[in-house]
Amino acid sequence: MSSVWIVFDDEDDAGIYGVFDNPEDAAAFAEEIKHMSSNGMKYAEYPVPWRLTDKATRIEM
Repeated sequence: MSSVWIVFDDEDDAGIYGVFDNPEDAAAFAEEIKHMSSNGMKYAEYPVPWRLTDKATRIEM
């Protein structure tokens, strides 16, 4: 996976509502929950850093 699609609103207290591995699922979910935001939901693609996908670099949180 080199990208994820994040469903969010763009209101003052912007929130993230979902993270998906393909744009079709993100679009469907954004449509399903659009009533939760006065401006509707948005979704956008964001790259995943290579360090999280190379299966060699240790990540601690």
